[in-house]
Amino acid sequence: MEKLNSQERIFEIIRRLHENHVSGLTNKDLAVLVRTSEANICRDMALFDRRDWVIRGVGGRWRLSPAFGGIAGHIMRSYQEARLRLTEEEARYASEMQ
Repeated sequence: MEKLNSQERIFEIIRRLHENHVSGLTNKDLAVLVRTSEANICRDMALFDRRDWVIRGVGGRWRLSPAFGGIAGHIMRSYQEARLRLTEEEARYASEMQ
């Protein structure tokens, strides 16, 4: 793995936290997995923490937060709403054709 810039590190951190959600990861774990310094990880995790995208559990292990997981829930609700609107529009169209 080549050295990642700060933006790429953010994506890699999310991926690693996702893969290790149950156990969580320490700053040191993340630094090793992302191949960066613990100082970089500390700064990155402070950003995640300020956005409530991570929570810190036992032993200082980071996990993605329910707020972060809520993003996926919002996307699913958006698809459901779009599907409902399309179904309603299709029904209106069909009834006007008759």
